Amino acid sequence: MEEKSRIATETLAELYLKGQNIEKAYEIYQQLLQQNPTNRRFKEKVRELELRMRQSGHVPSGGGEPPIGPKRDVDRAIGELKAWLNRIQQAKKEST
Repeated sequence: MEEKSRIATETLAELYLKGQNIEKAYEIYQQLLQQNPTNRRFKEKVRELELRMRQSGHVPSGGGEPPIGPKRDVDRAIGELKAWLNRIQQAKKEST
């Protein structure tokens, strides 16, 4: 029964992705990762969705796993700075 519930939740996350609702899919994969912290597929999905959200200018709140090592810290900082830059550029356009 538990396996069936997990599959349904993964399926729902994938449906959200197909509908371009990345944030909702991200939330579900975060929940799945919390329930199954050693699941590599869930870890990869959370990382992938974090990256996609950052590239679109949205920094996920509470984001996935804690940073691991200097490269992860640098990647995270770059993503956050890009998101800030996007917001600043958008605000500048709106004020002109």
